[in-house]
Amino acid sequence: MSDILQGGGNLVRGVMDLDIMEACSVLSSISTLAIALTSWYQIRRDTLIGYVPMVVIDDFAWSDGRLVAQIRNYGTGPALDVKLWGMRGRDAVPIAPMVDGRRVTGLHLAPAEAKCVHLVATRPSSERGRADVPEEIRIRYYSVRGRTFEGRAEIPQDLRNVEPQSELGQAGCDLPE
Repeated sequence: MSDILQGGGNLVRGVMDLDIMEACSVLSSISTLAIALTSWYQIRRDTLIGYVPMVVIDDFAWSDGRLVAQIRNYGTGPALDVKLWGMRGRDAVPIAPMVDGRRVTGLHLAPAEAKCVHLVATRPSSERGRADVPEEIRIRYYSVRGRTFEGRAEIPQDLRNVEPQSELGQAGCDLPE
């Protein structure tokens, strides 16, 4: 134990033996290392912030008997693998993305990109033309950095109560850009 204390004392004595120029050089090296570490942290943080998607459902509308939503990415990075669920109470029903009347295997949104997506397809039932409209839509997507984001949008009550005009046809995008 006394050897360790003597070794520590030698280190202090060694630092004290430095002249002023050597001490300033050591202090400058430590400062340069601290600046490099804080710069690395700031660059890493700016990179993470620089690629953050923010997907929002801007508007809902009925079009050719289908409920359509305009989904837009207001973030600074792409939204990858956007998944949608229709919620009725506690029940969640996955919504297969349909864009421009075609099913897509993966829905991705670039920054400032908007797409019109079919949310509800009319189901055959005893009441012809009656659509099964969810109360809200849940959204989950990923950033290019692998972070998961979630959001939700409530479907307005007046759209939940509207009977679609027809069961057939492709849904266009009658929503404003």
